[in-house]
Amino acid sequence: MYEKEYVRGSILDRNGNTIAFSQKPGGTRTYSHPYAFSNLVGYWSKIYGTYGVEKTMNDVLVHSDCGNRDQEKRGADVTLTIDAALQEQAYKDIKKYKGSVVVMNAKTGELLALASSPTFNVTEIEEKWKEINEKEGVFFSNAYQNPVAPGSVFKLITSKEIIEAGIEKEEVEDTGSLKVNGQTIRNYGGKAYGSIAYREGFVKSSNVYFMNRALKLGGLRLYKTGRSFLLGEDISLDFATLHSNFDLKDYEDNIVATTAFGQGETLVTPLQMAMITQSIANDGEMLKPYLFKSVVNSKGKITQEGKTEKLVKTMDADTAEEIKEVMKEAGESYGLSEVGEQGYSIAAKTGTAERGDGTNNAWLVTFAPADDPQYIIVANRLKTTEIGKTLAPVVEDLYDTLFDHE
Repeated sequence: MYEKEYVRGSILDRNGNTIAFSQKPGGTRTYSHPYAFSNLVGYWSKIYGTYGVEKTMNDVLVHSDCGNRDQEKRGADVTLTIDAALQEQAYKDIKKYKGSVVVMNAKTGELLALASSPTFNVTEIEEKWKEINEKEGVFFSNAYQNPVAPGSVFKLITSKEIIEAGIEKEEVEDTGSLKVNGQTIRNYGGKAYGSIAYREGFVKSSNVYFMNRALKLGGLRLYKTGRSFLLGEDISLDFATLHSNFDLKDYEDNIVATTAFGQGETLVTPLQMAMITQSIANDGEMLKPYLFKSVVNSKGKITQEGKTEKLVKTMDADTAEEIKEVMKEAGESYGLSEVGEQGYSIAAKTGTAERGDGTNNAWLVTFAPADDPQYIIVANRLKTTEIGKTLAPVVEDLYDTLFDHE
């Protein structure tokens, strides 16, 4: 009934740019970014219904409950926290491979980009429905709906455990491999780093170091540390529910050891890794990401407004500061470029998770400026032979845009 009487409300980006709009009741929906937003904003179709933001916010888009007696009845307009130009740029940076990019404001929790590939042309949803559905993963955002093995970016979590236990200065002899329950587990590339403590173990991403420390402290402590970042919990956001897997079985040594460097049974989305990184950048306070900036009815009244909300305290500020410092050092060791006109440095951690089929999940989690974090960028590439460091150009490109436009 409402669709026959009301012009469907528009979806806008944070700067007021139109992403989706209609011109008449039940009329064709027009999308200004047909690929970059398709698995986030989704679609409205007379034949196939709604998906994405179009579905989540359908009730307010389809009509505006404000007693409007004007000749043209309009649904409410929904404004996202997303920057459309940044979203488009992020999509172009990753569209050639399977993966995603998350950009978040470190101080507020606003989501500035949630780009995923593969995707589809939303303007062809009705004429090419069968063809689109034959493509694997196009209706499933890799940014927030697809938990995968994190690899060494999980060392951010194990780092908290090590620092809080006060053992970060103890040295471990890294011979390149560690035998656990009869299983030989190696560093990436089989490299041996000799006698190392936490800082060098993090920067060089020694699996042996992190396995040794996790086994010393025990599986229960690692489990509690992971849970402090909400791993294994369903996290309800204003547009989706995040899922992850975090299971240390019966704390068997081989599971504890491999979990410590992000293999094991752990699966996590890039958005949740962005939240974990944000909590470190924000002195231990994890903020709740949000996508909806405001809802405005046809009379111009704001009926819903997004706000910054603290989700959980993951660690104290001193622990966060230690991890920030080693991430800054790691970023320098990766050769990440300085970004923006001010030449800000990027704090970072790479990850390369083996999938068991000869391919990897490549990860790069970052924040910048390293000395005063304003933004979080997390990028991943799935089913690749590349390593996490190869995502550096994507991250540097987006930071340059963020800082040059401030």
